[in-house]
Amino acid sequence: MPPIESVIRTLFWFFLYGILGWCVEVIYAALKEHRLVNRGFLCGPLCPIYGIGMLVLLHCMRQFAARGSTPGVLTVFVVGMVLTTLLELIGGWVLFKLYRIRWWDYSHLKWNLGGYICPQFSLLWGLGSVIMVKVVHPLLLRSAGAVPLRIMAPLDAVFLVFFLVDVGASTAAAIGLNQRLQEIDELRAKLRISSDKLTELLGTGAMTADTLLDEQKLQLALAKLESRDNAAELRAELTVRADLLRAKLRAIDLDKLGTRRLLRAFPRMQSLRYGETLASTRAALVHLRKLAGNARQAARQAASNAADKLRRPEE
Repeated sequence: MPPIESVIRTLFWFFLYGILGWCVEVIYAALKEHRLVNRGFLCGPLCPIYGIGMLVLLHCMRQFAARGSTPGVLTVFVVGMVLTTLLELIGGWVLFKLYRIRWWDYSHLKWNLGGYICPQFSLLWGLGSVIMVKVVHPLLLRSAGAVPLRIMAPLDAVFLVFFLVDVGASTAAAIGLNQRLQEIDELRAKLRISSDKLTELLGTGAMTADTLLDEQKLQLALAKLESRDNAAELRAELTVRADLLRAKLRAIDLDKLGTRRLLRAFPRMQSLRYGETLASTRAALVHLRKLAGNARQAARQAASNAADKLRRPEE
C-alpha cells in the first residue's frame, strides 16, 4: 500500500473508532447515571484513546497474520486486554502529569493500580477487543473498502481540522479548570478567615456553605452584626466574598463546553492539589442549581397568583 494511502486509511480508522468509542462511553454513562453526558476529554464526539487503541490492536493482529497464523479468540482477548490496559495506564498518567488531575479513578474498585487501571475493566477491554476484531471490524472493513480515496481524503482533512481545534479548546478548558479551582480555593480560605472573625465576634458556630451560597440566609446571619461595634467592615467583607464565590460558581455552571462539561464528563475526577475544593465545588453547584430551581418555581407561583387575582374581578 502506498504511504499516502496508508496515512489516509489510518486516519479514517482513528476517527471512526474514536467516534464509536465516544458512543460506547455515552451509552455506558446513560445506563449507569440515567442521563446523557458528553463523555471524554474532548468537546466533540470523539475519544482518541479508543481510536489509538484500535489502531494498535489491529496492527498487532496484522503482525500475527503476516507470520501465517490467524489469532484466535483467546489470543485477541489477551493481547487486547494487555494493550488497552497499558494504554489506559499511560494515558491516565500523562494527563495527571500535565494537569495534576486524575480524570478517571478506579480507587473504589479492588486490586486497582494507582486508580488508573483495574482488573475489572481490563477484562471488559479484553472482551470488547474480541467483539471489535472478530465481529465489528470485518463488517466495517467491507464497507470502508468501497469508499474511494478521493472521498476518504477530504473527510479525513475535515475531521483532522475539527480534531486539532477541539484538542486546543479542550486543553484550554482543562487548564482553565485548574485556574478556577485555584481561585475558589483561595476565596474559600479568605471566607474561612471572615467566618472565624464572625464566630469570635458573635460567639456562634462557623458559617456553613449553604448559608454563604444562599443570599437570603447570609443577610439574615449578618443582620446579627448590626448591634455590634465596628462590625460594618466585617459585614461588607463577608458580603463581597460570598457574592464573588457565587459569581465564580455561576461562571463554571455557564461554561457548558469547558469546566462544567469536564466536571460532568468525569464524575470521579480527582485533583491532587485542590481535592477538597473540587468536592466542595461539585456540592456547591448542586446547591446553587437547587436554589435557582426553587426561585424559578416561586416566580412561577407568584405569576400564577397574580394572574388569578386579575381574573377574579371579571368573574
